[in-house]
Amino acid sequence: MAVEIYTKESCIFCQKAKALFQDYNVPYIEYDVSTVAKFKDMQERITAAKTVPQIIIDDHLIGGFDVLDAHKEAIFTKLKKTQSSLSA
Repeated sequence: MAVEIYTKESCIFCQKAKALFQDYNVPYIEYDVSTVAKFKDMQERITAAKTVPQIIIDDHLIGGFDVLDAHKEAIFTKLKKTQSSLSA
């Protein structure tokens, strides 16, 4: 299961999102969109994105930290089940 996070270095919610994935031992790919050009690149992929973090799991947009935090039990349970079945 592929997890992608679009972040900015100075974003506290980006740091919180990454910490959750680390706490649950779920690997992710991070895209730093701190520059205007990279932020525009992100917006080409996620047209409605105006803020970071933007979290994508298996090409499905989850949204920002607030959505991740509100649904973390369900999200991380599913991610762990998928990881377990892949390693078995």
